Amino acid sequence: MLRPALLLAVLATPLAAQSFEGAIAMTVTSDNGKANALDYLVKGSKLRMEMAGGRGGPMVVIFDMAERKMLMMMDAQKMYMEQSIPDPAPIAEKAKPAKIARTGKTETIAGYTCEHVIVTEADASTSDVCVAKGLGTWRMPGGGRGGPPKEPEWQSGLGDGGFPLKVQKGDKVMVEVTKVDKKTLDAALFAPPAGYQKFDMGAMMRKRP
Repeated sequence: MLRPALLLAVLATPLAAQSFEGAIAMTVTSDNGKANALDYLVKGSKLRMEMAGGRGGPMVVIFDMAERKMLMMMDAQKMYMEQSIPDPAPIAEKAKPAKIARTGKTETIAGYTCEHVIVTEADASTSDVCVAKGLGTWRMPGGGRGGPPKEPEWQSGLGDGGFPLKVQKGDKVMVEVTKVDKKTLDAALFAPPAGYQKFDMGAMMRKRP
């Protein structure tokens, strides 16, 4: 399962204005080869990511790009944590550009056409990214334990408004969309459930003797 710390990479780049509204189901495979089902919900400038398989139940994170904040649900405690979204500029300035090569080869995945783009990263490794339009903007969680968040370099191949329907690095498929359901979503999905309280880390620290 992707660790909550790695989700901070999503915060590094704000989502573009979304014309798509609905739910996108996908499988995300971590570097250790473990595959996880991820539901990616989009409504306006809000995004909900829900990943099953955690020991405490599904991991749910909500992003409000207009308000520039992230909410992480803590279902067992009926609480949520709130964190502001940092300025992406310093991270973007340090990023090394990857080489992008459009292949012209297309594929249909989950009912949407995507174009294969080959991304050559700084270490000379390559990723085959099949990029679709009209599904909003995706930012893949990435990074490493103990280090700053780092988005995978293949994301630079998405371009403005690009969404990866499949990402393959070597013989390993890292991301693959399995279903796209374009529909109106309940606004309640993008807010803490009724009865959940905001977790205040600062207050907890002040109460310590």
